[in-house]
Amino acid sequence: MKISIVGSGAMGSLFGGRLALAGQDVVLYDIYKEHVDAINASGLSIEDAATGEVTLVHPKASADPKAVADSDILIIFVKSTTTEDAAATFKAYAKPGTIALTLQNGLGNEEILRRHFGASGTAAGVTSQGATFLGPGKIRHAGKGPTHISMADGSQERLKSLAQALEAAGFETHVDSAVADMVWSKLIINVGINALTALLGVTNGRLVEFEETKAVMACLVNEALAVVKAKGITLTYPDPLAVVYDVARKTGANFSSMLQDFQKNRQSEIDFMNGAIIREAKALGIPVPVNEAITNLVRVADKMHLAAQAASATQAAAKKGAQP
Repeated sequence: MKISIVGSGAMGSLFGGRLALAGQDVVLYDIYKEHVDAINASGLSIEDAATGEVTLVHPKASADPKAVADSDILIIFVKSTTTEDAAATFKAYAKPGTIALTLQNGLGNEEILRRHFGASGTAAGVTSQGATFLGPGKIRHAGKGPTHISMADGSQERLKSLAQALEAAGFETHVDSAVADMVWSKLIINVGINALTALLGVTNGRLVEFEETKAVMACLVNEALAVVKAKGITLTYPDPLAVVYDVARKTGANFSSMLQDFQKNRQSEIDFMNGAIIREAKALGIPVPVNEAITNLVRVADKMHLAAQAASATQAAAKKGAQP
């Protein structure tokens, strides 16, 4: 089975690396050429945050979209802000029967994949695994937890081989049918953790060390739960706030994806997380002031990061032009 990872940052490299280690035919695709080159030259280094053990694996890596042609599975890990472009690009390299699986954060990615791959070619899932990008060719496995996957058209049997491959790679995996409930259950966790870690510049575990941050987490989660109740969503756990705190503890050493975006001056996925809560709440007439405040702060930070990127690019161009 050929499994291609579209977006091989921290999480994509973790899944792709472990699948390759388990004997699967894996291609890691990413636009970050230094990362791709490092993997092809020296392999992918996966550090276990709990033990410090480092595993070296040698999957194929490429910055050429053609490398994923004829994949049985495309696991999508690009930032949600680029899902539309990625889906349009990689649909051209899919074969009949290819399944595009989103394990991304946030709400809305499955709908984008459905438009391009159709319901019969789309799967959605959530994972509690955590990873941190350390540098080209190097990641840290920072948190472990179950992964749930589901076909958009309900043909769950088609995911059996993938689930077995993921299990063999060390990822606890469940094939489920309640995909919307799963996505919302993961969204609640993202809403309670990601933006705060990014704004404060801390790992997940630091959030539960202070009563003040726990109080803000509670506000964010409780506002989101009002939306969940109004939409008739059934979460996969009985006590959402307790789960959010528990995930923060279990992935304590992890740098959230949004914090990693901040550290690299990249646009965040806030509009697919807390911003999604705002959109859904507005349609239902539900006030979510704390989510609005946090989202506005992240959006300002995004603008500052984009300005910093532009300034850096201008300086680099000027420096290059000044060279003899």
